[in-house]
Amino acid sequence: MGAGVFGSLMGLGGGIILVPALTLLMGVPIKQAVAASLVAVAATSCAGVSTYLQAGLVDWRLCVRLLIPTLLGAIGGGLVVGFIPESAVRWLFIALILYVLGQMLGAMRHPPTLQAARPDCRTEWNPRQRGIAISLSALGGMISALLGVGGGLIQVPLIHTILKAPLRCAIGSSTFLIGATASASALLYLVQGKLAPDIVVPAALGIVIGARIGARFAQRVPAFALRLIFIGVMLYTVVRFALK
Repeated sequence: MGAGVFGSLMGLGGGIILVPALTLLMGVPIKQAVAASLVAVAATSCAGVSTYLQAGLVDWRLCVRLLIPTLLGAIGGGLVVGFIPESAVRWLFIALILYVLGQMLGAMRHPPTLQAARPDCRTEWNPRQRGIAISLSALGGMISALLGVGGGLIQVPLIHTILKAPLRCAIGSSTFLIGATASASALLYLVQGKLAPDIVVPAALGIVIGARIGARFAQRVPAFALRLIFIGVMLYTVVRFALK
């Protein structure tokens, strides 16, 4: 439930909490923890996205454009999960988060652009931004499949800092995208026999309850506080992966 609240609040999916909790506190094998986390991330999206849709905080045009590269990245990550060294994925992930963290800190130092101040969640992007967005979305899908953390760690900063969408719109759109990503990845883990029902079912039920609470609470939290929380999460992730 705690992972559901946090994941829906930040558009991350909750896997960043669930995977280390299952592996470190309960001794679940890492691949089973990742598989359970992916199902839970999909449940977070299903439970939280309806609230964001009702509030008008999902950019449908943007989500449709980013959906295919995100899904392709997720499928590719699920297919190559057994061939990529874990250390290589970890350090690539750390480098990417540090870059995104710099983008988020830079956005805090400068006033929002006219597009960022728009309340209608309709994002405009030029050809250069389109190429960056498609590439990072595919990478986010791959990382989601490999680590079970959801693609929100990439999607939220991507939509907010590069495409200049308001932070709440970025969180709402990410909540939609991570559901499709996690569903595709979870199917690949199911085929490989990594889904353990005694872990997946209670995790998904708790996530659904927490995600509904988190989605409603997100609309009342100031955007500056959301940004600080997100930066703190990324710093924690970098430290955890570096020390592992």
